[in-house]
Amino acid sequence: MTMQKPTVICILLILLLNSCRVTKEISAGEEALNLKTEREFFAAFYENTFQYNTLSARLQFEIAMPSGNSASSRGQLRIIKDNRLQLSIQPMLGIEAIRAELTPDSIKIVNRLNKWYMVDAFDNLKGNTAIDFNFSNLQSLFTNRLFLPGETGLTAEQFNFFRWEQTQTGYILRTNDRTGFQYAFSSDANEKLYATEIKDADALFSLQCDYLNFRAVDRQFFPMQLNIRLNTESNAQYSLSLQFSQIEIDAPLSLSFPVPTNYRQVSFQQMLQSFTAQ
Repeated sequence: MTMQKPTVICILLILLLNSCRVTKEISAGEEALNLKTEREFFAAFYENTFQYNTLSARLQFEIAMPSGNSASSRGQLRIIKDNRLQLSIQPMLGIEAIRAELTPDSIKIVNRLNKWYMVDAFDNLKGNTAIDFNFSNLQSLFTNRLFLPGETGLTAEQFNFFRWEQTQTGYILRTNDRTGFQYAFSSDANEKLYATEIKDADALFSLQCDYLNFRAVDRQFFPMQLNIRLNTESNAQYSLSLQFSQIEIDAPLSLSFPVPTNYRQVSFQQMLQSFTAQ
């Protein structure tokens, strides 16, 4: 299955480079006690899902590229649930270099260093494959939430779309999307999602998200670190570590996307070519 264009996460990794586990209660080597039945687990997991209407957080990025290049930067993440996700990259003194905004239908990027902007359809981020992955799914990756590929939101009744299994340290929920991509969501014995993996049927492409260092945010547990590893069919490996701080949920949030009139507009393909040429 050919994937010539970068995925959503890959594009975010490239943008970052251009601009610049507290440990889980049950670790991999420990044995869990009193694991729940399937029905008990689903009920508890659904009840413990991280809830928010808006979210804002400061970020510290650490990125490594297949070329061996690496970079770090500060930034900010803002989300209005099911409406838009905005990522600001601020490499120096809080000065914004790049802003990316995603909605269920579109992606916008403005590069203040090179004075250009891009507007395109969200579906163009999926690459040439028909992976069943949408804005709601991406939003869930950033906010430590279980999701069904291609669906918006998740109800308790939809748990029957997952294959459920116990491990020595918790549980794994598995499902496939309509194109054959495989999804595995790993939870500890306390119903906290600590890993999400997406791969194609041939395991040529994989995306691994590990959620670490859970802290209380407004009486809910949220991972203060997100590690992302992306492997492509060409064996190129990207990695990104996000450190969250100053998380605030459900505060009034108004997002804007100003573009100076003297910036030139580029196409999605032109943007990719400019990055891959580096």
